[in-house]
Amino acid sequence: MRLKTKARLAAWAALLLGTLGVLSPLGADAPVTLLYANQAGAVPVPILHDISGKAYLPLMDLARFYGIQVQFDSQTRKMTLSKDKAQVQLILSQPFFEVNNPPGSYPLEPAEIVSGQLAVSPEAAEDLMGALLNLDVRYLADQNQLVVGSVKKEEIQQEIQDQTQSLPSPPPTPEAAADGGGASATPTEEEENDAQAEPLTTARPEEEAPPEKEDYHVRRIIIDPGHGGKDSGAKGIDGLYCEKQATLDIAQRVAGILSRDPQLKVYMTRTDDYFITLKYRTEFANLHQGDVFVSIHCNANPHSKTTGTETYFYSARPSNKLAAVAAVDENGFNNDLTNLFADLHQRIFSRRSQSLAEEVDRRIRDRLDQHIRRIQHAPFYVLRQVDMPSILVETAFISNPKEERKLEDPQWRQKIAQSIADGILSFRDKVEKKGENQEARR
Repeated sequence: MRLKTKARLAAWAALLLGTLGVLSPLGADAPVTLLYANQAGAVPVPILHDISGKAYLPLMDLARFYGIQVQFDSQTRKMTLSKDKAQVQLILSQPFFEVNNPPGSYPLEPAEIVSGQLAVSPEAAEDLMGALLNLDVRYLADQNQLVVGSVKKEEIQQEIQDQTQSLPSPPPTPEAAADGGGASATPTEEEENDAQAEPLTTARPEEEAPPEKEDYHVRRIIIDPGHGGKDSGAKGIDGLYCEKQATLDIAQRVAGILSRDPQLKVYMTRTDDYFITLKYRTEFANLHQGDVFVSIHCNANPHSKTTGTETYFYSARPSNKLAAVAAVDENGFNNDLTNLFADLHQRIFSRRSQSLAEEVDRRIRDRLDQHIRRIQHAPFYVLRQVDMPSILVETAFISNPKEERKLEDPQWRQKIAQSIADGILSFRDKVEKKGENQEARR
């Protein structure tokens, strides 16, 4: 079913690109150009193909251009890549690589011998070159380029802010109009300050989405604790309590509650304090063929009085400037907001993602003594790249001393975990009671 869906999306995208007059990607056998974003000089390298047709780049050519030393032991199939003080070790056909500073092991598309050469996929080249050069590395498939170096994060944030200022705000729903557009009948001073900074509107998909699959059942749930390892996420006031700690604990509690249901299989993208990439999170979810993806985070703001819980679902258009910047903060250097294929694909799940967000938001709103912000939509990478309905929950502002104390409180973490889990279960019951499913998907 999913392969057919992706094929249809590819056809839609090709038609749309042709209609818009956008240049189609270069041919499959066209060389890939290696270059730096802010330096002169470039070199083309050939694309290699294995027996299945999968595309690879010649590793030694990449190493020569980017000044990387490569040592390879054909007997052990181990290789060491080094650049200045940075060093990466990997083994042919093994889906991980190790770095020396800071020490760690990370997932990787395996390197292989292709056409008699050491070769890596373009995606693996991004990971390896990024680790060795300590720079943003992107493979631009539409231009057949591997580019090292990029604009600063602050510049990306400013660009998105400038773009979203020209976008009209989504219209409020009748419910929002009825309650005056606020989160409560009597907003606090903090909420009024937040509203003045940027109006928060109930999220609504900007375009009608393609029809959803009718054989949809919720059986496999992916819980994604944000950050981990060297990526501590946002920090509390004294810097001792970190987002990665709160998200892991809450996620474990959510998974524990859901696992009591014998119909459900629950998977966590990480189960301890170690670093994983955004790409690994989404590939993990898709590999396990999840039916629901829930990413758990903590919010932060330079203004320590800012408070609230927010639930997001995916849209290429952020609901406001704050939503846009929130996506940039979580996405890091994965801010490819023009990925047309992924955007088209994600629209299939937009209605169910919004419904999931509403069910989770309702439970949190009913059960927690907490300011609840309106549901938002934003271009989060982890929501865009998964093949299932998905949401991201910003549980509380760790930058607010009062909310940091809540996050440190096991009883509060249990309450929000129970609310998230019950929201997922309510969504499951909602979609399966509509009569849209005739038989289980698996």
